[in-house]
Amino acid sequence: MKQFVMILACGLALASAVPYAGHHHRTPSHGQQRYGVPQAHPAQPGQVQQRGQPVQAKAATPKNIPGVATDLGASTLVDLVIKAGLADALSGPGPFTVFAPTNDAFAALPKPTLDALGQDTALLKKVLLYHVVQGEVPSTALANDITAPTLQGAKVRVNIYGDAITADGAQVIKPDVRASNGIIHVVDRVLYPIPETAIPSVLINDPQQRFTTLVTAVKEADLVETLQADGPYTLFAPTNDAFNALPAGTLDGLLKDKAALRNVLLGHVVPGTIFAKGVPAAGAVPAVRSGTQISVRKSAGGVSVNDANVIQADLPATNGVIHVINKVI
Repeated sequence: MKQFVMILACGLALASAVPYAGHHHRTPSHGQQRYGVPQAHPAQPGQVQQRGQPVQAKAATPKNIPGVATDLGASTLVDLVIKAGLADALSGPGPFTVFAPTNDAFAALPKPTLDALGQDTALLKKVLLYHVVQGEVPSTALANDITAPTLQGAKVRVNIYGDAITADGAQVIKPDVRASNGIIHVVDRVLYPIPETAIPSVLINDPQQRFTTLVTAVKEADLVETLQADGPYTLFAPTNDAFNALPAGTLDGLLKDKAALRNVLLGHVVPGTIFAKGVPAAGAVPAVRSGTQISVRKSAGGVSVNDANVIQADLPATNGVIHVINKVI
């Protein structure tokens, strides 16, 4: 772990070496590897390789990261890397660790997001660099609930749930793919830079303003400082509609009784970061409130906690993750 921390501490050092807008691609000399490569055998959807099983790309001569990414079925990522002017940097000596989304992961993005990435080179570069960490970091060097500085500057959160590894909640479906200049972990969705805000600020700045009642309750219960601490925490966050659905007078009574209000709110907070990928088919997790267990379940229909359903999962914060729920638990 110390070795891993030392590797990651160098993460921002390469930022100055990454080309920015206006940089022109170098023309490779004779014999120099080119990042454009033919398609090979893409990763099969739904297949997850076990942690700690190194993969060597099938090639007589080792390919660099863009070349291996293409072979793995991440050609969309490579196309965007070229569009953003980052191909030369990621074809360089590195070494780098790349969390590489598959083509299907990019295809699953909402059309407005895809359009924005296609039209805004600065945004595209920011998102792509968020997938890159300086140094070679194999899956065996990863630990649960650590954050790693990316070349974008923000930190990506890594979690381990049994044999499953996630990066900001995206599952690593093929770890430890070797390239000539680093290592690739294939992930099943695109990562977004974690906002530089803790849980309370994420609630306050929600674009849909779904948590104004929860924010008021957190302030009245003197829990803002608690939820701004390092944690990390998992918050199951009831919406305004969830509070409005309580029996008449219940919310007013809680807001007048700080001890009772704190008790209810702390029953929605779990220590540690539990992304949706880490929720078991059935089980229980301890809440911050002493002696309280929250029942959690995951099925084809989604995730539920006690008798509430998660209506939006995996809202990231610097100190954990938020799951939006439709009932107060």
